[in-house]
Amino acid sequence: MVKLHDLLTGSTNGAQRRLSLPEYRQIELYTKRKALVFAPAEPRQDDLVTDELRGVFSAFLVLDSYVQSQTPDCDGKTTWQRAAGMPRNTMSERVVAELYRILRVAWSVAFTPQGRVTIDDGIIWFNGTVHKLALQLAITPIGLQLLESATAYYLESLRQPYPEAYVAAMLSQYFFDISGELKRYFDEDRVLYQFRRTSRFNRHARFDCDNPKTEVEGDFLRIEISPLYRDATLYPIDFFIVYRDILYIIPVEALTDGALPFAEMDKWRARTPDGVTLPASFRQRFGRETAAINQPMT
Repeated sequence: MVKLHDLLTGSTNGAQRRLSLPEYRQIELYTKRKALVFAPAEPRQDDLVTDELRGVFSAFLVLDSYVQSQTPDCDGKTTWQRAAGMPRNTMSERVVAELYRILRVAWSVAFTPQGRVTIDDGIIWFNGTVHKLALQLAITPIGLQLLESATAYYLESLRQPYPEAYVAAMLSQYFFDISGELKRYFDEDRVLYQFRRTSRFNRHARFDCDNPKTEVEGDFLRIEISPLYRDATLYPIDFFIVYRDILYIIPVEALTDGALPFAEMDKWRARTPDGVTLPASFRQRFGRETAAINQPMT
């Protein structure tokens, strides 16, 4: 199954540019809109053939392939039946099921003779009739990018050591942001399920820390964080901690005043074959050169 995960992940994000660029999303602080003046759009004959559309269609095909590989009796079932039958036992599974529903509407509308994909005032509209049911999706271009990104992240997480709680927190933040880019949605189940976001989680950037200082304080494990790095919004740190011969990956968002109850430790346990060894690909993320004493740096 590892080879299948490699294939599926590569199908979604193999061609992405590995750049760390700012992500610009609209936020409305007030109900009154302030109209801005824009130059006329340059005429194009392929307005709808965009990277965002290609990406979201690819994301659906790859995620659908994974869903089918996990469902032995999926032969002959429609995409809606596959969506309805997806497991929803964990938070990650519930979020992925909703992602699948959104991607499915975009795919189904775009590739049915009764479907139309249009762009109006910066919103991409998917409208069509599939199996005698009207499907509709209205979403921003950045929303499509987030859909593709969340799908790629989930498929990649299947072969990563991050615990379920960590993946769930990441996917929940993705879905929270995607919901903000959705303007209209309708399928067989009418509306999407809305999750309550229990805590904030920074999905934009993470800092790896493999040498935190820890100490036991009663029923808590306390992590020493210097004042410079205590702002979790600026420094969303993941602490890689080996405690009693078990590796834990604990995000700073899980801490309260720098401490984590031992009762919650198990949910941050890394998913590794032996409980402690990270994949070889992680070596480059923690590489550091040992400085020679009394020797110049150059």
